[in-house]
Amino acid sequence: MRLPTPLTLLGALMLPLLASSAKQSSARDAQLVQRQKDLYRQAATSSSGFVDVDTADFQALVHVPRDYAITALLTTTDKVINCPPCLTFQPDFENIAASWNRDKARRSKNVFAKVEFSRAREVFKLFQLQHAPVLMTFPASTPSNPTPDPISYDFNRFGFEGSDLAAHLSKTFDVPFRYAKPLNYRLIAGVATAVVVVVTTLVFVAPKLSTVMPTSSKPLWMLLSLSSMIVFTSGQMWNQIRNAPYLSADRGRVQYFASGFQNQYGAETQIVAAIYALLAFSFVALIVLVPAQRDPTRQRAGVYVWSAIMLGTFSVLFAIFRMKNPSYPFRLLL
Repeated sequence: MRLPTPLTLLGALMLPLLASSAKQSSARDAQLVQRQKDLYRQAATSSSGFVDVDTADFQALVHVPRDYAITALLTTTDKVINCPPCLTFQPDFENIAASWNRDKARRSKNVFAKVEFSRAREVFKLFQLQHAPVLMTFPASTPSNPTPDPISYDFNRFGFEGSDLAAHLSKTFDVPFRYAKPLNYRLIAGVATAVVVVVTTLVFVAPKLSTVMPTSSKPLWMLLSLSSMIVFTSGQMWNQIRNAPYLSADRGRVQYFASGFQNQYGAETQIVAAIYALLAFSFVALIVLVPAQRDPTRQRAGVYVWSAIMLGTFSVLFAIFRMKNPSYPFRLLL
C-alpha cells in the first residue's frame, strides 16, 4: 500500500477550508446582489426620485454586473459643514430625479442616489474628493466592458442649473428628457409685492410729487439712463445670452468671480453692478449734491466723504480686475 505524500495530505486538509471560503464568498455575493435589488427598487419607486445611501449601500448599488446606470450626487447638506453650492444644487437634483422617475423607460436605464458626506466618508476617500458637490454616473456593465469607468459631470463647465444637468443626462443615455423648473413661489410673491408697491405709489404718492419735484423730467431721465448703463456694462445681457452659472465651487470654496475677462458668473455681475452704481452715485453727489450745500463746512465734508468713497470703490474695482487677470497693470490703494 502506498502512503500519501505530504502534498496530498495538505491538499486533503485544505479542501474543506476552500469549500467553506467559497461558500461564504457566495453567500456574501448573494447578500450584495439582494441589497442591490432592494436599493434599485427603492430608488425606482421613491416619490423623491432617489435613494439616500451610506458607504455599504453605495458599494452594493454600484456593484457589477448590472443592466442599469447609477447617477450619484456626492454632497454635504449638513448645516455643520457650510457648502453653499451643495445647498444651491440640491433642489434641482431632487426635482430632476423625481421628473426622471416618472417615465418607466427612463428609470429602467438609470436611477439616482444621494451620498451624504456625514454618512459615507469612505466613499469620498475612495474617490479622493476634496470638494463637493460631485455628480458621477456609473454606466451599466456590458460583456465588452464589464467594469466601465464613471462619468463625471463638470459643474465648472456646465453650471448648476437643472436644465444643464437634464441636457447632460439626455445626451449620456440618448433619451429625450426636458426639465421644467418648478415655479418659484417666493419670486412670484416678491414680484407681486413689488407690483403692489409700484401701483400704490403711482396712485397715492405720484400726484403729490409735483409739489416737491421740479417740473422738468431731467432727473428722471438721468436716473433711467444711469440705471440702464449700469445694467448693460455690468454684463447682464452677456449672462442672458450665455446662460452663465450664478457661482461656482473649487475644493469646497465658493467662487464668485470667474478667471479671465471672457468669463463671468451671475453673482459677479451683481457685485460689479453694485460697484458701478456706487461710483455713479458718488460722482453725481460731487457735481450735484455737494455744490448745492450752502454751509461751507458741510460742503467741505461732503467733498472729503464722497471723494473717499469714490477712490475706495475704484480701488475695489481694480482689485477685482486683478483677481480675474493677474496681469492687469493698474491698481489704486489696494
